Amino acid sequence: MLSEWEAIVTPSDPGSCNVLLADSSHPLDFRIGRDFRGRFVFQLDAECQEHAALDLPKMSAMTCEVEPTGNGYSRFVLSLRHTADLRNFALMCKSLMLATDKLTPAQSREGLLQAIEEVFRWQEMLRRRAERLLSKSERIGLVGELLFLRDILGHQLGWNAAIKCWNGPNGHEQDFVVAGSIFEVKTQVVTADRRIRISSEDQLDPVQGRIFLCNQGVAPLPSIDPAARTLNLLVSEIRDSMPKTSVELFDIALVEAGYEIRQEYDEESWLLVDRTYYEVCREFPRIERSDLRPGVEMVKYSIRVSDCVPFTVSADDVFEGIIQ
Repeated sequence: MLSEWEAIVTPSDPGSCNVLLADSSHPLDFRIGRDFRGRFVFQLDAECQEHAALDLPKMSAMTCEVEPTGNGYSRFVLSLRHTADLRNFALMCKSLMLATDKLTPAQSREGLLQAIEEVFRWQEMLRRRAERLLSKSERIGLVGELLFLRDILGHQLGWNAAIKCWNGPNGHEQDFVVAGSIFEVKTQVVTADRRIRISSEDQLDPVQGRIFLCNQGVAPLPSIDPAARTLNLLVSEIRDSMPKTSVELFDIALVEAGYEIRQEYDEESWLLVDRTYYEVCREFPRIERSDLRPGVEMVKYSIRVSDCVPFTVSADDVFEGIIQ
């Protein structure tokens, strides 16, 4: 979408705007364009009469407006103030379209309201990303999910489908959901007494579906080692290996994960040492919601890797019947 946007000619007449349909397959009337000042704009015409009562986000890099167009319709308009922010602007607009692609044309009002909520979400994500580095545990976790995406799902499913299975950056309980099967990817530095950290009582609760735990061990290596990968290098290599049609989806997921290129992420390098699959079934060591007394929630706990060994399954067994 970025290249199509940049190809749009700036109109010469004051007050005018050159727009074109963003995606003919999308159920809603999203359009991309440029106004007579050369600003990039993103529009949605929708059935909505309460435009004056809507709470709209305020951002320094762009304006967000909803204007009446007559006959009970309103136009949602995002305008980018600074072309230097075009990449993030384009990713956000793509995310708005992804968030509404299951609606019908008759649900344009719901689409407009959902688009506004999505802008608020991106405002918060971009603010957090700018203000803080990922913690060490977050960096290792992201490296682990990227390795799983690169080594396993990218090859098994193709990049577009693999990225759409990646739920971790969205804050979901499960990292990946593939054809109804859940994959929790847990990555830690290799030690003699390894433990897997579980973040809630729901994360390994099989009531949500068949669950596999992919445990990966990584070791720190000097960045000069050819086998080592920094977080920045891993992201770059994955992006370069996928078709252009997948890059936007990948970059949206990275924003949701709180990642952007930073010099600090080149200060540590990692090597994948091992990868083991466990099926969470029968007496697998875990806490389920049904185990808790009323009022107890948000439980965090650790599992000894050594106690997971009886539940080991091969990669072939894991993906047989899941990926056709």
